Amino acid sequence: MTTSCSAPSQEETIVAKVSPFLEIPHSLNESSKLAIIHLKRDQHQAIALSPASTLQTRFGTFPHTSFIGLPPGSQVRASATYPTQRDQRKRKRQSTSATTTTTESEEPQEAAPGFVHILAPTAELWTASLPHRTQVVYTPDSSYVLHRLGVGPGTQIIEAGAGSGSFTHAAVRAVYSGYPDGREGLEHGKGKKGKVWSFEFHKERAGKLREEIGQHGLDTLIQITHKDVCADGFLVPSPSTASEFTSPSASAIFLDLPAPWLALPHLTRASPSSLDPLAEVRICTFSPCIEQVTRTCSTMRSLGWVDISTVEISHQNLEVRRQLPRGYDDGAGPRTIAEALARLKGVNEFREQRKDIQTSIAAGESASFAGLGFKKSGGRRKLENGDEGRIVSRNEPDLKSHTSFLTFATLPREWTAEQEREAEEWVMARESKGVELRVVGEKEKRWKGDGQESKRAKKKRERAEKKEGEEGKETNGSVKENEEPAGSKMEIDD
Repeated sequence: MTTSCSAPSQEETIVAKVSPFLEIPHSLNESSKLAIIHLKRDQHQAIALSPASTLQTRFGTFPHTSFIGLPPGSQVRASATYPTQRDQRKRKRQSTSATTTTTESEEPQEAAPGFVHILAPTAELWTASLPHRTQVVYTPDSSYVLHRLGVGPGTQIIEAGAGSGSFTHAAVRAVYSGYPDGREGLEHGKGKKGKVWSFEFHKERAGKLREEIGQHGLDTLIQITHKDVCADGFLVPSPSTASEFTSPSASAIFLDLPAPWLALPHLTRASPSSLDPLAEVRICTFSPCIEQVTRTCSTMRSLGWVDISTVEISHQNLEVRRQLPRGYDDGAGPRTIAEALARLKGVNEFREQRKDIQTSIAAGESASFAGLGFKKSGGRRKLENGDEGRIVSRNEPDLKSHTSFLTFATLPREWTAEQEREAEEWVMARESKGVELRVVGEKEKRWKGDGQESKRAKKKRERAEKKEGEEGKETNGSVKENEEPAGSKMEIDD
């Protein structure tokens, strides 16, 4: 008896999915491995989804089973009851203790009606929630750096000083153009695959970052190398032979180092080079003080870097909203002196009432704060039309960023005599195909456009020629009028 086996399809052979950092999933589950919990403004928490885990927050208790299967952006209410497994263990210890005289009820108690939002992981949310092992590069800085470096799909970028991995996640999203193993999350997955070559001096930080990158499904797009780039350069061990080294062939570099000028001598065109020989290379150094910038710029000039510039970015968010007509509840000031006096009188009466109630409670008498309050003079002005109110803007004081100096420079592509000869042959080939050239001398050849007159000079010349032509016609016409036709002259005989 014979059996036939069919070859496994591509979907069967490739088990791993595209990282949620690169493609937002339709629903969050255990295969996503990571989710971001939005607690409140500028407060996020990253969790690894597991059915057996529970999230404890100030807004309530949230079993992970309430998150699994939901689409990103969903609002999740706190669990209606508790205790959790941790509370049960704590209660059991208290009930078995010899010093415990009272027993606690095992009945579940009502939980606070709080809620959170569950989000898919992105580079920005990961930066806001990652564990800080070092000073991180926040989104306003990383986005500007990637823009100035010209990073796009397929780019090979070097990052030195990975730290907590904030810039690493932002860079891999920018260079992503498909996985090397065939997984394609975007349509532009053809051609050279982008990659982030990350270097970290601290061994424990490099190991922790390598573990996080693997959990996030980015290990084939990011290579973490534990190395001192200031002393040993940017070459990486070859995957086939450990004794050999390979070049990242990078065209973009980001250095977040205490002394970037020590790493710059390894970023040259000299062989063996870690740079792309067929493209210009752009670099950015992240320095906290101007003394480091001065020394870095001096070293760049000596090594042939050009277009050196330093930028200091001061970030500030603006919140634009519609300001409603406000009453006392919203902190508006009094409209008249009578309102101000009535307001102060009501506040003083409220304080006296609260003081009397506190004294009664301290004396053992029955008293309650229920219904305590004072009436506000005048009615609160409410908004009748949604278009009313004036538009205002205010600054947000709490913006996570750094005041640092970003130094940018460019290393031009190396131009050899052989490349010059190839360029000359290309020009000659274009000439043979019908491109008009103007020959000056025997050897020098330039485009016809180099010696061509401007549009203004051409129009001036045409007007002069036209004027000369008109003047010539007038002159010829006047001469003909003065001439007498032949045979018209009468002869008179005496």
